[in-house]
Amino acid sequence: MRNMFRIMMIGLFGIGTASGQITKVDQEVYGMDCAPCAYGLERGLKKMDGLQEVRVSLNDGKAYMGLAAENGLKLRSIQEEVKKNGFSAKKAEVTLIGNAKKEDGQWYIETANERFSVSQDTPTALLQKLTVGTATISGTVQDEEDDNLSGQWSIVLTKIE
Repeated sequence: MRNMFRIMMIGLFGIGTASGQITKVDQEVYGMDCAPCAYGLERGLKKMDGLQEVRVSLNDGKAYMGLAAENGLKLRSIQEEVKKNGFSAKKAEVTLIGNAKKEDGQWYIETANERFSVSQDTPTALLQKLTVGTATISGTVQDEEDDNLSGQWSIVLTKIE
């Protein structure tokens, strides 16, 4: 009976970490020039399933988002919501749990829904710490053109936990 419980617990915890997810996004937003604009964007973002906390700062030109545990949100969906509200989403600082892989000399971090290509601009010391398997990383996702949100991102790592 104890072994059955252990197997069930390993299965439950394995499901949450195997697929990966974004846990935090600080999204640069261009085009906000008034408080009602920022408020409207904040309301739009709060309607998205998976966001636990949302704060939009007109002064910083950013939307700060904490994502709920076991969310299925994509960075692309967040940036599309920014665009839908009349603004342009630029680079984003993200924290995510994903599966680190190396293919043909290139590192990738994959969540359940997106793929992040690790930029060669990542400091060498961080690249040397990266290992195959589940990783919690933070980094800056490079800007994508609003009309070409591919869901495949380039990320400069700033931290590996």
